[in-house]
Amino acid sequence: MRGRSFVPARVACGLILACVAPVSALRAEDVETPSDADQIIVTASRLETTQADVASSVSVVTQEELQEGKYPTVVEALRKVPGLDIVQSGGPGGNASAFIRGADSSQTQVLLDGIELNNPASPNRGFNLTTLTLENVDRIEIIRGPQSMIYGSDSMGGVINIISKQAKKGVHVSAMSEAGSYNSFNNVGSLSYGGKAIDFTGGVTQQDVGNISSAGANYGNVENDAYHNTALSGRLAFRPSDAVDGALITRYSRSNAGLDNAGGFGGDDPNRHYNNEEFFSRAQLESRFLGDTLTTKAWTDYTDHALYDNNDPDQQSLEYLRSNYIGNMLDAGTSVTWAPQRYFSSVLGYEYEKERASSYYYSDGAFGPYEDDFEWRSANTNSVFFETKTSYEEKAFLDAGLRYDRQSIFGDRTTFRVAPAWYVTDSTKLRGSVGTGFKAPSLVQLYSPYGNPDLHAETSTGWDVGVDQQILRNRLAAELTFFDNDYDDLITFNPSTFVLENINSAYTQGIEAALTATITETLSLRSAYTYTESEDRQTDQSLLRRPRNKGSFTVNYQPTSRLSSQVEWRLYGKRFDNDFSTYPPTRATLAGYGLVDITLSFKANDNVELFTRVDNLFDQEYEEVLGFGTMGCAAYGGVKATL
Repeated sequence: MRGRSFVPARVACGLILACVAPVSALRAEDVETPSDADQIIVTASRLETTQADVASSVSVVTQEELQEGKYPTVVEALRKVPGLDIVQSGGPGGNASAFIRGADSSQTQVLLDGIELNNPASPNRGFNLTTLTLENVDRIEIIRGPQSMIYGSDSMGGVINIISKQAKKGVHVSAMSEAGSYNSFNNVGSLSYGGKAIDFTGGVTQQDVGNISSAGANYGNVENDAYHNTALSGRLAFRPSDAVDGALITRYSRSNAGLDNAGGFGGDDPNRHYNNEEFFSRAQLESRFLGDTLTTKAWTDYTDHALYDNNDPDQQSLEYLRSNYIGNMLDAGTSVTWAPQRYFSSVLGYEYEKERASSYYYSDGAFGPYEDDFEWRSANTNSVFFETKTSYEEKAFLDAGLRYDRQSIFGDRTTFRVAPAWYVTDSTKLRGSVGTGFKAPSLVQLYSPYGNPDLHAETSTGWDVGVDQQILRNRLAAELTFFDNDYDDLITFNPSTFVLENINSAYTQGIEAALTATITETLSLRSAYTYTESEDRQTDQSLLRRPRNKGSFTVNYQPTSRLSSQVEWRLYGKRFDNDFSTYPPTRATLAGYGLVDITLSFKANDNVELFTRVDNLFDQEYEEVLGFGTMGCAAYGGVKATL
């Protein structure tokens, strides 16, 4: 096994110089720019937290950034976030996974306004991000590092929380239509109403993409796999009194896409396709007493996932396939928050979760018929959590907590997190966190033909330390973070027993850096860099599909109040993947690459905006997953009307 050498200091020094160089034109006499210190962060704690006092490593994709980039989906909006890698197989509609700080995609918790989206019917209980659209999204918060103290299982690597819009006063309507390459059409509509006692925001998206071959065209695959997605989302908030707030949140999507039998040579299949339906909902009620000193909150969530994968015989394949994967989850909880002073608050809560899953698989081909009927299985989890937050003269902050989870199958687990922050000066914040995480085995891992009912939870311990620096009266903001994570009892297929076992362990460590600069009132820059070192301790090799180096550089230029533009340049180092065209599979190297995207928009008047965007401007050929296709240069144009 290799020695565990931390990231060289010269890497950190180099990236700091690289970040600072583009902003050398800043002048000290420029007008002061307000910071985002007062922005509320809802994901990093169960207690009210602002950007100023949060100690965890947090990135926020703001509404302004979503508008500037004209991103069609959550997947595209997340690609430039430091410490986060998105890997998608086969273009739009292909499975999209998130890796935070090198953790496996199944160890990332995905939330919608706090609703857990991870799929109980998925083999590893992960979540496919591909269907998440942005018609009713206000911002996306990404919390890196183990967060099981707050969110329980599935958050060993971190959390992605998609947060819905809140209505502004009055009635607001908007419609957007976009068309472009690959016979693509994207239509989005939204409606909001803000009143004294009731608010509503809602939206609908219809996506149609002629698409590319899911199996890469470079391998001789020419049949395009079209993708269609319809999504509806809404948030209804009501205030029966000054002391009571309630909300109903829902999202429904239905999508279908062509699939291929495999990546690489001979992977094409003209008849294989999937249909996917997802439904997410939450009802919550919050009451305040004693002048907001005491707050009670209750919620219940229900999610449902249904995926159908079908194939008929054709010239490429004789296989007949019918399969479905269905999972749902009920979650309910309550909490009591006590905040007697501005510098002290605490929360105590209870949560109950029941997940269910079933699947059916039937195939008939060259090797004869095969049937696997995975009947309904379920698991229950009861959890108790406590968190407290203190501060001293708004200079020093401490957030700490414990959580106890007891699952009906694998047993119990206690996790913790401690996160201090300290303002050394008014513009320099030191922060850090240490915590533990766990991931319960999925129902498929426990009860499928290759499952093992004796599996226990995967575990992790992680820490980070960082500094946030405001420079030149908030015109320049820099962040630098060192992180380290250990993963034990990882669930892996044992080829000698043909069942899953807790036989693996791994570690990740690295650096995350981000810089935001306001050069002038019309020009701003954002850059980010991530260095991730990872190792599978059983093989002494880097973990698959995680690039060691990743960077992004975004320039926004608005020469007039009506005209704006964005250029985004993303760079990825080489990564490794398995080549399944050989037996046993061999390790392959995917080359590094860089992508440039451009967006231009023009406001014809206060109500009409014209825009165009070009993705992969230089038509770069690359692979995120070995053998699977990626989009070439693509141009789109559209119009947005707002009333």
